[in-house]
Amino acid sequence: MMTRSQIKVFVTEALLLAVLSAILIVSGFLWSNDRADRRLQREYKQKFGSVLPAESYTPLTGKVLYDFPEINSVYRGYDKDGTPIGYVFDMTVQLPSDKNTKMDFRIGIDYETSRVTGIMCEDPKADRRLKYIESTLKGKQIPIAFRRADTTVSDDETYAPVEGLNDGIYYAQRLIDDRSKFVDYVEMEIRGGRITRVNWDAFNLDMTTEDRSYASLSGAYEISGLDWAVQSYNICHALLKLQDPDRLAMKSDGTTSIIDGVTCSIQCFVDLSKECINNSRAGYTKDKYLSAITRIYTETMGTSPDADGVRNKAGYIAFSFEKTPEVYTIYDETGAARGYKTVREIEAELNGKKLKSLTPTPTPPPEDTPDSKNEKRNPEGGAEDGYVKGSGEDELTLSESIDDLPMSEVVTYIYPPSDSYTEARLAIRAFNTGYKFLKAYLNWRV
Repeated sequence: MMTRSQIKVFVTEALLLAVLSAILIVSGFLWSNDRADRRLQREYKQKFGSVLPAESYTPLTGKVLYDFPEINSVYRGYDKDGTPIGYVFDMTVQLPSDKNTKMDFRIGIDYETSRVTGIMCEDPKADRRLKYIESTLKGKQIPIAFRRADTTVSDDETYAPVEGLNDGIYYAQRLIDDRSKFVDYVEMEIRGGRITRVNWDAFNLDMTTEDRSYASLSGAYEISGLDWAVQSYNICHALLKLQDPDRLAMKSDGTTSIIDGVTCSIQCFVDLSKECINNSRAGYTKDKYLSAITRIYTETMGTSPDADGVRNKAGYIAFSFEKTPEVYTIYDETGAARGYKTVREIEAELNGKKLKSLTPTPTPPPEDTPDSKNEKRNPEGGAEDGYVKGSGEDELTLSESIDDLPMSEVVTYIYPPSDSYTEARLAIRAFNTGYKFLKAYLNWRV
């Protein structure tokens, strides 16, 4: 018969043995799971690393996946600190017009900027043909569309181009920033005497801040109505059609009512577009313009923008001349400011020349009277209060779409390749499907 002391020893040893056994079982389970997870992550890296290099990947689940039958699976990639860096989509895409034409893709999209990080096709032959798409799209933001006639050279002869344009790329920017420290700029391409490409955006004096278009899509910059990037696209698209900033029907308050989705002031866009047009007539290219701004900065500040560290990655001088108004302001004989000089005018003055002012003296809007409230103002130029001579509002209805997305949301345009159009079109559909999924999954407000 066991004594009480022996029973106590026996129970203690049994408990220790049970604890040790539990530790061994849990450790073995964790070791096995960790080994399996490492093996799974190695497989993920081998499978997804070419489109989104990451330290680890986690599959996404949720009801929203059921709304996208073309998506086989979605993974979120993380860096070594566990911070999300992007998404990988595995999908089988088909053309709406041809259900028998389909391809399997893996695509990568950056977490913060929604830019393309990579694309791979399961068909090695097709993958080789998609090298153009990969090289063209890498780093570009989704959604994407092919550049078509109505987004480059318009075939609609209803609107003739302004006269005297020289082909090339032209640029104009404000010399002062707005309340959010953004500096607006417009870049315009002329081909065949017509405006074929327009981009309106703004860089920030704080070089760590994204351009206004990206900031608006990420929610960092907000205005009433549609996102600013969408409104910018709409107004640029309208100018490609109308060819003349005066035809944008800007009201006296800086807005326009003839372009769907544009509620912001377009005053800055109109002014900079007119400056681009005048630069084109003078052959004053973008390179000459940026060189002139560098010179203006140097002669005003007594040092170079590069030495002061105010040139951003895109090559623009992120600086406001607000504290030196004498550089860019036009004064009348009484000493009152009546307008602003363009960069070309300022450079001409530095060269000891004088250009005829390109900035008209601003005039106050006519007062409303009982007889004038219903009249259309400025009927000759058609540049004020919503009146466009010889056109109707319905001519600016931008109702086109791609992959069930309105063209107003499209950020990136590329030229379609002639030798692999179908593969490229399917690739674009894959990225646009990923965009629609992220929009739904992340509750984007676009």
